[in-house]
Amino acid sequence: MRIQKRNNPYTPLRFSEVGLSAQYLADIIETRLKDLTNILLKYESHEVVQDEVARTLDLLKHLKENKKYFRLRVGAITTFLPRNQPLYAFACFVVVPSLMASEVHFRIPHSMKNFFPEILKLLKISRLFPNIIVSFSERLDFLKARSALLIDPQTEESKPITDVVIFTGIPAHAARLRLVFDRRTLFIVNGAGHNPVVISKDANLSKAVEAVLTLQLYNQGQDCAAPNAILVHKSVAIEFLRMLRENIRDIKVGHYTDKSCRVGPISDPNDLVRIQNFLINNREWIDPSTPGTIRTRDSIVEPTIIYKPIIKGGNFSEIFAPIIFVQEYANDKELKLYFENKDYAQNAMYITLYGTSAYIQSLINRPILGKKILDRSTFIHNTHLHAPGVERGTLPYGGYGYGASSLSINGKITALPTLPQRDIYKWIVQPLLNKKTVKSYNKKAQKFTEIQEKNVERLLKLQSLTINPRPQIDKITNDTYLDSHLINKHGLRYVKIDEKDVYHLLKKPNVGYINSLNRADIKLIHDLRKLLKRKSVISADKFSSLLYSIPKALNETKVGNITRQRLFFQHVYQLLFGRKSGPRLALFLIDAENKTVDKLLDV
Repeated sequence: MRIQKRNNPYTPLRFSEVGLSAQYLADIIETRLKDLTNILLKYESHEVVQDEVARTLDLLKHLKENKKYFRLRVGAITTFLPRNQPLYAFACFVVVPSLMASEVHFRIPHSMKNFFPEILKLLKISRLFPNIIVSFSERLDFLKARSALLIDPQTEESKPITDVVIFTGIPAHAARLRLVFDRRTLFIVNGAGHNPVVISKDANLSKAVEAVLTLQLYNQGQDCAAPNAILVHKSVAIEFLRMLRENIRDIKVGHYTDKSCRVGPISDPNDLVRIQNFLINNREWIDPSTPGTIRTRDSIVEPTIIYKPIIKGGNFSEIFAPIIFVQEYANDKELKLYFENKDYAQNAMYITLYGTSAYIQSLINRPILGKKILDRSTFIHNTHLHAPGVERGTLPYGGYGYGASSLSINGKITALPTLPQRDIYKWIVQPLLNKKTVKSYNKKAQKFTEIQEKNVERLLKLQSLTINPRPQIDKITNDTYLDSHLINKHGLRYVKIDEKDVYHLLKKPNVGYINSLNRADIKLIHDLRKLLKRKSVISADKFSSLLYSIPKALNETKVGNITRQRLFFQHVYQLLFGRKSGPRLALFLIDAENKTVDKLLDV
């Protein structure tokens, strides 16, 4: 392994140099805009390309607004990028953090591997930002390396190799990943939030319709800012729907090579199954003008309107598709059904209001179910999140729901809008700004660097996943899973990877075992397959509860039902792995691909 020289951590920063680097990248983007646009059009619409280029340039050219945060260089940062806005996300979560860190490590998202390297080459990233390191390791190897601890062999003092993690993606994945890194590591999360749009009886409907289409069709709705519900007052609902239908008829759907197309392919074709399940579950509410068409060959979901009164139940699921979920409400009492629901509070992000509503205004800084869900920064009035100047890379982004955005360090999780440069400054830099502390940290950093250079091979053996005692399931490849076990050493927690804990899915059905099953066993497996088809639309806890209830019998004792569950799980393990035991079944089945598992469970 070759040790590369990086910027020294815990040393002072000069913003004049930081600003020049940001401006130079902005100049390259503007100079090579045509080539950059052609690369991005492989992945997103021309409308989105223009928007994210503008946002990226705004961030880089106005980074001086965040000047106060660039005081001290921190250690290594690890970034997990989202599947949308490749250029803007890269600027926010990799480039800007690299200006205040010794190094930033990231893996290219799988859906972007066919074009992202072209962007890096075109923008001269390796030359301009040598401390940005692109990892081509497998997921587990990447996690092992980035969650490692450096240990002083004399004092046995440990230090996380990663100071900060920046994660953007599904909240459940963030929760699992947070357990992998040392609790001393600052963990910044941008998850998935509820961003309802409220259209009151005195709203400007033309502007409201324009906003809804902009938000919902941006990147096919594959955006954390996309609204999961459009709450429309009963008195204007019919007119709003009429205008919405007319506008949707004019939207061009197709491939991004045609710059006039606003809606194109979903980034991950496997998401079509989840989206289809969502449409099936809401089929009685689908508007006749938009029948919910999915072009499977092209991975395209056509814009679809779902019209469901709020009294029939609110939509608290992030759709990530061009599906406009319109919910009619009659009064404030019905609005309460939505905003004072626990399922809303968990992922509360932005509220956009067109017109006036005393009830929505009353939510600002008011605790709901014991927690603040809205403040002035997350309340948007008569404009929308994608309007120019509303959401900017120099300002905090997110909400007050734990699933929307949060940061954690030293075991404490705080839900709030995040801004990486601000959060790194507040939680890592500020505690070090005392001269004595900085000097001490510089000495420690130098000591750890010397240890690393002298003992690379030994330290690599000490690299480990740090997790809490809750069992984890880690996917290694498409058909291999690791069940983690803990051992304690010097008060630290490590994962020991043992071959007996690695489970390989069978390549073909276990015919011999299938033939040994009786009718009752087969029925339980059929029930499991039905449950798996629903897993994308229910919570992890609900899935686990339903899984354990499958083999239970009403007239059976508690001990008897435990025996039935154990036997049922053994059947499943035999069908999937050809073994009597396996990884924690609920966690595994949530993570596993349905297509592969269903083939093996087809009895």
